[in-house]
Amino acid sequence: MVTESQEDKNKKSMNPLYPLAVLRPRQWTKNFIAFAPLLFSHRFSDMEAFTAVSACTACLCLVSGSVYVANDIKDREADAKHPAKRLRPIASGRVSVGTAKIIGISALIIGLVGGFLVRPTVGLTLLLYLLLQVAYNGWLKKQPILDVFSIATGFVLRAVAGGAAGHVALSAWFLLCTTLGALFLAVEKRRQELKVLGQKAGQHRAVFDKYSLELISRMEAVVVPSLITSYAIYSFNSPSSQWMMITVPFVMYGIFRYQLLSTTRNVTGAPEDVLLKDRPIQISILLWILTSVGVIYGWIPYTVQLIIDQVDSLKFF
Repeated sequence: MVTESQEDKNKKSMNPLYPLAVLRPRQWTKNFIAFAPLLFSHRFSDMEAFTAVSACTACLCLVSGSVYVANDIKDREADAKHPAKRLRPIASGRVSVGTAKIIGISALIIGLVGGFLVRPTVGLTLLLYLLLQVAYNGWLKKQPILDVFSIATGFVLRAVAGGAAGHVALSAWFLLCTTLGALFLAVEKRRQELKVLGQKAGQHRAVFDKYSLELISRMEAVVVPSLITSYAIYSFNSPSSQWMMITVPFVMYGIFRYQLLSTTRNVTGAPEDVLLKDRPIQISILLWILTSVGVIYGWIPYTVQLIIDQVDSLKFF
């Protein structure tokens, strides 16, 4: 059971910026996937492209934040009965529905307009993301299996927006790996919701009656091997070099660590919490990024070859 002290409640009530919490800034970490196309295209040092992707990411945060506001307004009564969601600003009553609507509409307008200013294709992608969220909240989230695919598609559209902003053509393998990675997170999210809510899961959302931990395990048994295999093939065929294969262990560790957390702790229902709180996950992601950069920019292959040449130059006799 998630609790909140009276002291924490008072601090939030006194914070003039607290109403902005309805945009769920903690979940904005998901939008950093927009930088992935720039990283893998060897253009991370291109300041014009980097600035455009940064602006795109900010627009993603605003548009996705407006969706969170709409969801929380619509689901405030159900969220009030949820052990964790009841602490959200709207469900707890600390931010009025009227204030939340003003913040949500403002964020949506600024985000969409900003996206079209970055690049019309970016604006169109943001609009598609918005339409997907409307469809998800209106119908798709009530459909088993389609609901997790919808969540995964939202991640893919974030990456597509980043690619469009940086003028990067996304490969089929990149999109496949992104889709499978997002599916893994979505399946784990459902697993945690079933564990936390238990027999009352169906009361919170009817679609949970269609799921079981056994079904989730079977879905995960398909997604995880597919994800690791696809990433390995993507790394092997990397335009940088086959040295990208050395990043595979970091991806595998991150997946296994996430699975460990899903069985020992109730945290994987919110990927942003794992990213912000779990040190091993943070370290594995950092090492994956640094290793990828080292391979893409040629630093690791050059250093290894230099070491080999120096060792070969030694004369023992």
